Parts: sequence; C-alpha cells; structure tokens
Amino acid sequence: MKIAIVLTDQSFLRTKSMGIFNVSMGLTKGLMQHPEVSELHILGNNECGDTFRDCPPHVHLHLMDKPVPRRFARVWWDQFGLSAAVRKINPDWLLLPKGVPPFFRNIGNTRMACYVHDVMWEHYEQRPKSDRAKAFPLHEFIYFKNLSLHAMRSSDIVLTHTEFNARRIHSYVPQAHISRIGIGFDNVPILSEHYKGKDILAYGSTFPHKRLDLTFSRITEWIRQRPDRNDITIHLVGSIPNEISLPNQRWIHHKRLPYPQLCELLQKKCRMAVYFSDYESYGMPPVECLINHTPCLASDIPPIRENVPEQYLVANDDEAAFIRTANDVYDGKLPFICPTYPTWNEVTNACVQALKKA
Repeated sequence: MKIAIVLTDQSFLRTKSMGIFNVSMGLTKGLMQHPEVSELHILGNNECGDTFRDCPPHVHLHLMDKPVPRRFARVWWDQFGLSAAVRKINPDWLLLPKGVPPFFRNIGNTRMACYVHDVMWEHYEQRPKSDRAKAFPLHEFIYFKNLSLHAMRSSDIVLTHTEFNARRIHSYVPQAHISRIGIGFDNVPILSEHYKGKDILAYGSTFPHKRLDLTFSRITEWIRQRPDRNDITIHLVGSIPNEISLPNQRWIHHKRLPYPQLCELLQKKCRMAVYFSDYESYGMPPVECLINHTPCLASDIPPIRENVPEQYLVANDDEAAFIRTANDVYDGKLPFICPTYPTWNEVTNACVQALKKA
C-alpha cells in the first residue's frame, strides 16, 4: 500500500492543538513501521526535517520551506497546492490527519481518508456570538466548518476516535463511511515508584469551552476548605486570555510544557489533576494524566465518559460534588484506576485495515 500523509499545515515548534499533533505524529511513525505500507510519502515542512531525518528506504519526506501560513496562503495550499503535490506522488491513499481536504477534489485515482477530530463548530453555533468570536475569527469559523462538512461528504473513509464523534459525524452525513480507529498512547516511563507529591495540576486555554472560570472557582473553593491548604500549589499548564489573571500566588503558570517536563510534573509533584470542559471530541489531557499515574477529575461529558473511569467524573454545575470527589481522590480514599489504552501500533494497524476494507 502506497500512502501519502500530510503534515505541512502543522508547526512542530508552536503547535496549538496537542491532540491533533499527537495523532499526526503517532500515525506517521506507526505507518513508517507497518509491514503493509510498502511506500510512505510524508508531506512535511522544515520544522519536521530533523524528526524524519533517518527514515527507512521506503519512506520519502517532501519538504516545504516552512509550515503553511494562515489566511490566503493556507487557502491556496488546501485547495490547489495539496492536490498538485498528491498528483505527482500518485499514492493509493491520501491521509489527512487534520481532516482538511480540498473543496474541488483533483487528486487523480488516489483515494482520500480524512481524520475528523470533532465538530466543534456545532458547539459554538449554540453559544453566544461573543464566545465564538473569542475562539475563532468569523472567516476561519466559516471556512473550517465547511471544510469539516466537506471532509465528511467527500472522503472515501472518515477516521475518528470516539463513539461520540462518530455519532456527531453520522448526524450530519448519514452516508459517511466511518471507522473509529481511536487514539494511541505509547508507554510512559515511570520516574518514581513512590508517589509523594502534594500539588495539583490544572489546564488552561483561551477557548471559552475549556471552562477556565470553573477551573479557577472550583479549585479555589476546594483549597479554601482544606486544613492543609498552605501545602498545596496549583500548576496551570496552557495558555490563558491576556485579560485574565491567576487567582493568587498559589498558582504557577507554565504555559506550554514539553511532554517530558509534563510527565515529570505529574509523576513527581502532583497528587491530582483537574480538567473542566463543556465540549470535547476525545479529552486527551485527562488520559495523559492517568497514564502518568495521576488521577484527573474531569467534566462528565460523553466523550470523556468513554475514556476516563467514572469515579473521576464530575458535573460542571455541581460544586459540592466536585469538592467531595476532590477530597476523596486527594486523600487517597479511592483506588487509582487507569484503563488499558491502545498503543500507536494498534491504532495504526486499525487505520491500515480500515483503508484496505474501504
């Protein structure tokens, strides 16, 4: 099987979406090793050159000078540049891990698989316009909403990762050929066998659906009631809006952390993590906490419910339940549970088998 996978529209230095980035890298590295992939073509950019420097002979890296920029250059690449590059390679399959296909399909006999991660636009259509404006400029919202719908309609197969996401795709395009291949997680080295951390980790984001307001208010109230409050520090990982300040000096803002540093923070310093959200398609941060042996309290919404044990789920509108659960988890009254998640080799194999059957 001859496959082309597209990484040109991603930055390997300043990625905004760690979830999509992890999927792209996991699938690419898995396809490089899969025995049924006889030829793999990676459409990349100069930021990923070192990552794929020493490739096996059947793997070919096609470099652009830099990641595809935004606005008109991005539109040109999506609609014309991508198709031209694919026609030169003439693969059996074009795999788009960000699920962004050209509106006018012009890729010869190549079949197309789009990995559709979410239908986030439907959530923001139901929210106040002010929230949508904070998340996306109007032109980007319209462009990517329509590309998402086009991906569902025009793909020979739509790849995704949760039953929730598959149902949402099916609700818009009942005839779509959907394969739920999942998301993979490679083994995380255990840095310390004895867990002694007292801190907690929380996630920040500039997107309104990531409920930074609940993160601040719930954790602040929980700590206020703790007799050991002076021993607890909160590590906030991720971006926050410029106009918002941390509640107090107890909070440390780390912005974006390299994954090894996040693992060290979770395993050595943090006894618990917290993740609030109104909408997810998968919910990767809570799972990353669990595989780092750190329990994570997460919003009780459908996709997270698929991937996180019930004992860690909390309703966004129930402060009392959050405080009870946080105390039970923090004080070790609940046994730690981490489900068995698929590896990237298993997910890549599911992807290849889905392409063969399509």
